[in-house]
Order: sequence, then C-alpha cells, then structure tokens
Amino acid sequence: MSNQLFFLSLADIFSVYPTIFKEQSKKLKKMKQIYLPSDEEWQDKMYYMLLEIQRQVNESSDESLSVQEIHKKEKPLFDPLRITKILTPGVSPTGRRSRILKHCHATTVKVKLKSGARWTLPTIGNAAKLLRKPPIPVEFRNEHEMRLAYSLVYDVFRYKVVLSNALNDVCFFEQHSQYLEDEQRIWLMLFELHDRQFKGRNSEEQELQASLYKESEVTDLASVLWQHRVRLAASFSRMRIKVGALRLSQLLPIHLQNEKVAIAAANPVVTGWINPFLVRTKVEADKILTEMGFTVHGPDDEQPLLEQHCKWDNICPLVISCIPKDRSEFTKSDLMTKHYFIMQDKNFTFGPAIMSKMMDYFELDGDILQTHIGSPRSTAYLAALFYSINRVNNFYVYGAGTNLKDYRRYMESIGVNNIRLFGDAFTSFPMESNRFRTVVGIFATPPNSFSAISDPIDLICSRGGDLSMLEVLTESEVSDEGRTRVALILEEQLLTLTMSMSRPQVQFVLYQTHSIVSTENEDMVGYVIELINKLALEKHRNAYKEVKRLEALAELEAANVPAAAMSKDSPRKKDKLSAEDKRKSQPELPAPSSAPPLPRVDSIDLIVTPDIDEFVQDTVPDICIHQDMCIRQQTTGSFLSLVRRKNLTHLNEKYLIRRAEQRGLFGNPKSDKDKSKPKAVKLQEAAEPAQQDMGYDQRGSASHSSAQQVVSRRIRRNG
Repeated sequence: MSNQLFFLSLADIFSVYPTIFKEQSKKLKKMKQIYLPSDEEWQDKMYYMLLEIQRQVNESSDESLSVQEIHKKEKPLFDPLRITKILTPGVSPTGRRSRILKHCHATTVKVKLKSGARWTLPTIGNAAKLLRKPPIPVEFRNEHEMRLAYSLVYDVFRYKVVLSNALNDVCFFEQHSQYLEDEQRIWLMLFELHDRQFKGRNSEEQELQASLYKESEVTDLASVLWQHRVRLAASFSRMRIKVGALRLSQLLPIHLQNEKVAIAAANPVVTGWINPFLVRTKVEADKILTEMGFTVHGPDDEQPLLEQHCKWDNICPLVISCIPKDRSEFTKSDLMTKHYFIMQDKNFTFGPAIMSKMMDYFELDGDILQTHIGSPRSTAYLAALFYSINRVNNFYVYGAGTNLKDYRRYMESIGVNNIRLFGDAFTSFPMESNRFRTVVGIFATPPNSFSAISDPIDLICSRGGDLSMLEVLTESEVSDEGRTRVALILEEQLLTLTMSMSRPQVQFVLYQTHSIVSTENEDMVGYVIELINKLALEKHRNAYKEVKRLEALAELEAANVPAAAMSKDSPRKKDKLSAEDKRKSQPELPAPSSAPPLPRVDSIDLIVTPDIDEFVQDTVPDICIHQDMCIRQQTTGSFLSLVRRKNLTHLNEKYLIRRAEQRGLFGNPKSDKDKSKPKAVKLQEAAEPAQQDMGYDQRGSASHSSAQQVVSRRIRRNG
C-alpha cells in the first residue's frame, strides 16, 4: 500500500495527453470543408451587405457618418483618464516610451500557513451537508463562508487516496459496511480528525460540535471514527515513514502537492472588479470605497498594499485589490450584496482584459463571440469591458447548455445588458450557417484541465458550487473514465479552434486555457494553424486543377470544330457574339463560385495561399498601462495564444470601393492580364450548399449608385 502511494507521488497524470491528442487529431484529418476570405461568393455577400449599409449612410443627413458608424451609439467611459497606448501590428514599437519610464508593482502579499487546526466547526458542518447524498441545502451567509466550505471539500478530495489507504489499513469498511454508501463524508470526518491531530475538542466547543454534527447528520460517523483514532493515527505515521515523507502532502501526486487552496483561503487580499453597469464611473467607485473606510490608490502608486487599502490594477481595467480588516464582513457589505463589486480571482481576468483590446489593436469593427462559458463571472467581466468599447457591436456567448436560464438570471441580477447568451454549443453549427456572419473576432475558451489555476475555489463558486468539477481537479490517476473525459476535452479544443478558423469573416482568434499541459496549449494551436493553412492551400490547388481541366476540354472542343463553323459570318459565331453582347449589357451579378480567384501560374507547385486566407500566430500585445511587459513576470494561471489572418480583411468603405472596381462599376479598370484570368470554379458543390442572399438588393443600378455615392462622400469629406 505504501509502495502504491510512493509511485502515485511520482506520477504525472498529464503524461497521457499527447497519446490521446494523436488519436483525436487523426479524426480531423478527414476535414475538407473550409471557407476563405478570398472566396468570390463570400466577397460578393459582404459587398451587398456593405451596399445596404451604405444606402442607409446615403439616406442619413449626417455626411460625417461612415459605414462603420451608422449603427453605433456612443458608449460611456468608466475611466476617461486611463488610456493605454496600444500599438497596432503595423506600427513600429520604436519610441514606445515617450514618457518617464515607470514600472508596475504587485498587489500581492506573502501568505504563511498557520500550524494547527485550520477548519472551524461551522465550515465542517457546511461541508458535511454538501457531501451528503442527496446533499442537505446550505444557506451560506456570504461568499466567504461558501469559499471556506468548498476549500475544505477540495482538500478532502485531494487527500482521498491517503484517506482511503488509512481506512483500508484498519479494515474500517469491513467492520462498518453500512457506511460504504457515505464514503465521502467518512473521508471528511477522518480528514478533520487528522487536522486536529486526533485530539479531542475542548469543553467550550463540544456543545457547538454536538449541535452542528446533528444538524449535518454526521454524529454517528464522527463517533465511530473516534473509536478507531489510535489505529488510524498509526496508519498515517506508517505511510509517511515508509516513503520518508516529512509532510502528508508528499504522499500525493505531484500536481496535488501544492497547498494553493489553503494559501488562497488564508490570503487577506480580496480581488475583483467594479461593475460599470451599476457604478458608472471610477470617481463614483472611489467614493463608495472611501466611505467604507478604505484608502484608494491608483495603479501608479508604489506603496505596498496594506490593511484597509485598495489599489487599482495596472493591467486589467476595472480590477481592484483590497485588504479588508474582516474578510467575512467585507463580503456582507453593500459593495458585494448589491453587486457593485464582483469578487474574482485575477487569473480569470487576464484573458478578457486582453480580448477587450483586440478590436482597437487590429482596428476592426464588428461582433465578438465567446465559444464557451466556463465561468459566468469571467464572461460578465468581458461584457463589462465592452461597456466602453465602441468598436464592438454585439457580444455573443455560446455553450451555456442546461445552465442557460441560471446564467441569464445571474447576468440580469448584476445588471449586464450587452451580452447575448445561447445554450447551443459553438461547434454544433454547420460551416455554412449564417449565424456568425458578422463576427470578426473569437474568444476561444474551450474546456480544459484547469491545471494552472491557483485558486480553483473561485472557479467552483462562480459556477454555483460544482462538486463534480472539484472531483475532476483532484484526480490522482487516470482511469478509463478519465481517459474518455480527456479525449472529449481535447476533441472539443480541436473542433473549437478549427471551426473558428474555417470561417472567412473571422480575422483573429484569442485562444485561452488555464492549463500547464503543452498538449492543450502550444501543441494544440500549432497543429490547428498548420492544418487550416494546409486545407486553404489545398482548396486553391484544387480550384487550379479544375480550371486547367476545363481549359483542356475547351481547347479539345475548339480543335474538333471546323474552321468554317467559327467564321465571322457563321450562325454559330453570330449566336456566340450576340450572347456575349447581351451579357455585357446587363449589370454584373455575383459569381456563383465559392472558390477563390486564381493567379496565372505555370505550375500547380507555384500556387501559394493568399495572405488574407493564411493564419499566423501573433505576439499577445502588452496591455499594461506602463507597457513594461510586467505580465510576463507574473504567474497568470492562463495560457493565451493570438492567431490572426496574415492580412486582415476590413469590411469598410475601402473594401466596398475595391469590390466595385473589380466588378467594373467605375468603367472597366481591368487590364488585359486580368481579362485573361480564368473564371473561378465552384468546388465542393454538394458539400457546400448555397447560403441565403440575406435579402440584400442585388440590382446593378443600386450597386452602381451606392458605390458612386460612397466615393463622392469620401471626396467631399477629404476636401
């Protein structure tokens, strides 16, 4: 038994991930369907969409309006003074620090765990209620009380292998088989007994213990374990001596030895974000905090965080850290009960904070989509950041599943009104779906191992208390059930990334996990980028092959037609010429092809993927107020990877004019070389059903009118 613990302590449960990843990636190799920004059909749809918007601009009396601004409303600024300089990918970083160089200072404090019993009787009673099957409803007085109960349950699950070994060593369940169905609560009461070193409670606590144990229905369990206390204590000692473990945690697998939950529970710093939907400005937030007796510091302040002090964060907007005198009383204050302040571990704010800057970074306008909702508070934080960002039109969040009503109720309770939640899975929609046609950026947040988070209790509490998640986070070895779950997680990550990058309108994807496993992080992103770019190139080459095949057939047909039949006066030639004249006299309609336009090259080997179709991995921009790369020195608990098109497609007036020129609406600018370009061929006709035209006016006269008016408006504006 001790040998088993020794090998478990050396085990790395994440070592199975690469093998499972290879199995899942083989399924994706069969994927062939992909849409590209260079597809003629998609470009025409965007053209007619912009024409409709331009028609509304033309009808507006405000000549300063642009295509991007017609449906926008001015959004309020929570903190007008906080303007972070964001460099776009095309701007040189030279001269970045034109102001006095400053460095950021941490808002953390060192935490030392106290020796002796850590868990109070009320916390033990609440944990016992949670672990009963079915659970006894618990009415937590505040969030601090809730966090303590789930922290205790986490530690019980973390030590379950050691606790089970001790019980087996003394043949506990052989003597008391009636408690087999209540094994988790037996673990809890044994862990609590070990926490107080198998000693009895003092007389002052015995009455409270009797009352709470009776209420949570564990009196009998505690009594029978007390009878075996000497043998159980000896079993724990033997296990430690056998493998030379100085602490009980050294008997655990490597990934469970960290006392991160206990440290988080003992941490005096409370971190969260001010809710701009209820507290409209930073001035108002500072006033509320000051009235509560806090001294508020800006992000530039170099003073360390002290008791009854608060400090605004230097990286994540709206985030503030405080050290209250009494954490329990703080969670009962109006600041939290009225949802002015949303408590959240900072590790869950880095991703949303960076995502909120991406539209400005890439100078894009449109809709943003989040693929999964793992933590409602984290999603609400991103919505709060979009509160002040005018480039974001709509924010969609998918994957709420059966929790949809609860999540909508939560968003409503805290005042979030700029988010659209859906229960559908993001990966369930077919590629030809028009559901995401205005989405330009995707925040990909698929499920993952959560192995990097420093405070899993924050995640559990934000999900309303998810015990199944706690069990997953504390697994000591990979069972068959565990392998199946890992396979499903990796499959969902693969599908999320590939489906995000297979839609032509999507210009960038910010991929986030809370994992230390490279299979879920760098390996996953690298594999999907390579796969998508390979599929894009294959689509271009297939189109080239098809055009060459049709050209060869046309040449063969022409060679078999007698010369007389193609003379100028022949009826056949006349019919062909009259058909061409008729076609030229009509306004140009969108090409039916979904394939990209083809370059004139002499060999298929010379075909390359256009920059607007290719994805590349970009550097995550520095969003710190001082831009001193301080985020790189912090343990964020997040893996973030930014993937973007090599050349972004901006759906604006320039795009509209360029497409109009390509369609010959300003005369015929095409050169002889362009005229000789072969017509694109529609590929995968059966696999890619035609999408709806979305009701846009496709009449040539309207197209010409709107396109001409946008040019004249630009001339007047610039003149």
